Amino acid sequence: MSLFKKYDWWSIGDELQRICDYYCDGNEKDSQYWDFYSEQINEMGAIAADMFNEMQEIRSRLSFKYDLPYKKLDFYEEDDAGSHTAISWWNTAACMLSDVDMVTLIDNENPMFCGDYDTEKEKRIKSLERLTKKQQMQLYTEVVGFLLRVNELVAAFEVITSTIRELEYHQSFLATKDGIKEPTAAWL
Repeated sequence: MSLFKKYDWWSIGDELQRICDYYCDGNEKDSQYWDFYSEQINEMGAIAADMFNEMQEIRSRLSFKYDLPYKKLDFYEEDDAGSHTAISWWNTAACMLSDVDMVTLIDNENPMFCGDYDTEKEKRIKSLERLTKKQQMQLYTEVVGFLLRVNELVAAFEVITSTIRELEYHQSFLATKDGIKEPTAAWL
């Protein structure tokens, strides 16, 4: 876990996709402990897929429902995400969180950015101040509320995957219906 989190639109989508794909791709070492946690991992993948769909709905609401001013991303030719105004407002709301990784956020929007990241953050905060109170509350409720739920899902997912890795590392004994199964190797 890093000190700063990646809360920009693309990083959140990638994180949810990673959780969705983990059920199929996560057991690359063929862990003997996988079966104990596969049901929870599958359930978290389903939740992540639902959240990914909800993220698209939030983008749609930010585009059409809340009457937010037009904002254009500087660099988006390779991105087919659609409404860049909504994504830009998402990233602007995300930059309000104190532990956001502004470098990743801005580099995902504009890889050719050569300005000061702190100045860019202040510029975004000023653009938030120009919104009406109603627009601010709608934006914060949608984006920050969603990000908090994503953090909870990611934390639960990390606990389960790190538990599997830790059990695999220590090669613990397993209780099976046939009795106790010894590990294939043990660290002494």
